[in-house]
Amino acid sequence: MFEYQLKRSTRRKTVAIKVSKKVVTVYAPMHVSKTSIEQWLKIKQAWVDLQLNKQLNFIDKQQRPLKQCQVLIFEKPHTLVFKQSASSYVEQSDDVLTIYTSTRVKKLSQKRQQLLCQALEEKLAAYIEMRLAYYCQLMTEALPTKLTFGAYKRKWGSCNSRRELTFSLNLIGAPTHVIDYVIVHELAHLKYHNHSAAFWSRVGKFYPDYKSASAWLKQNGASLQWEFDN
Repeated sequence: MFEYQLKRSTRRKTVAIKVSKKVVTVYAPMHVSKTSIEQWLKIKQAWVDLQLNKQLNFIDKQQRPLKQCQVLIFEKPHTLVFKQSASSYVEQSDDVLTIYTSTRVKKLSQKRQQLLCQALEEKLAAYIEMRLAYYCQLMTEALPTKLTFGAYKRKWGSCNSRRELTFSLNLIGAPTHVIDYVIVHELAHLKYHNHSAAFWSRVGKFYPDYKSASAWLKQNGASLQWEFDN
């Protein structure tokens, strides 16, 4: 039997299980005995093992920029060099990013992470803004009202009824043709707020090879994610 954390609640009516960050958590009503829970978990053993293996594989593929001194930018590995200076900033020369931190900085790791993320967001924003202008004209679609970025792990992009678009900062490591697919995908959502046949027809009209790009993300998405824990 695998190790797990048990959390009981007076409001819960059924037993549930969650596997997250290599930790198994079981949620159960107060009245269900420990013996009954463990009998139920034996039935779930194969499913739990599968989820744990998936998460281990995912973690193994993640980038660890501050430890490995490397990060992907538009699919190309870039070396990270860390130096101290009178001020904090990032400088790029070819495929090398030098992250300078002020000698006054106390939390060095957090500052390096902040500077790196800011630099990568600037690069991704510049590319996406350029391609949004192109695809909006191609799709006869008005530009979005707002563009934001975040380090999301469960989505590559999103849009809302206010025509605001959000993209995952982790896309910076993807090939540009895959980023283009995500852009078209989200622009198509401005017209169809679902994944209906009409939605996919619109995606396919302006990005015919969308199935290949989507498959690339499913296969390689874990390698675009970052892990900054020391």
